[in-house]
Amino acid sequence: MYLRLLPFLAATALMTGCAFNVAPYGASVKNVEALKATSIKPVSVAKFQAAKPGDASISCRAAGSVKVEPSFETYIEKAFIDELKLAGLYDPASSLKLSGKLEQIDFSSGISDGNWTFTLVVSNARNESFSTQSKFPFSGSFIADKACQEVAQAFGPAVQKLIEDVVRNPKFKQIAS
Repeated sequence: MYLRLLPFLAATALMTGCAFNVAPYGASVKNVEALKATSIKPVSVAKFQAAKPGDASISCRAAGSVKVEPSFETYIEKAFIDELKLAGLYDPASSLKLSGKLEQIDFSSGISDGNWTFTLVVSNARNESFSTQSKFPFSGSFIADKACQEVAQAFGPAVQKLIEDVVRNPKFKQIAS
């Protein structure tokens, strides 16, 4: 009886694939320095939104999904707060509240290269906003498992690049002041 179940269990395991989990965010010294250079006063951060609220995974080839906890927009929100805290520019009681909306997030996992792409709209309570498009390239792989692992490993640095692109946008200082 057990031998009859073995092919079924093996097929189920192969069809479900696995998840490629994204590591926790690590702040960027470059971003902290760029934030300090803006000379803004401390700000608070409102809950980030997304075009697809609560999305936490994207399928990667036939190998499984790239997964983040708890969701893409919350991961980016927390990363932004971490950077602000390290720069000494975060005050949850500040009347100047910044928010973000993740309009687009996707990746490519090619044979020779890959990239993460984001579109993030940053706004304040005065209804001032700007949109930032960010693209972070990384190496690819012919082997699906390796390529998808590279996608997951590149997510943290891709979010660092997204925050860098937001902070270096001349409109950031305007809406954060």
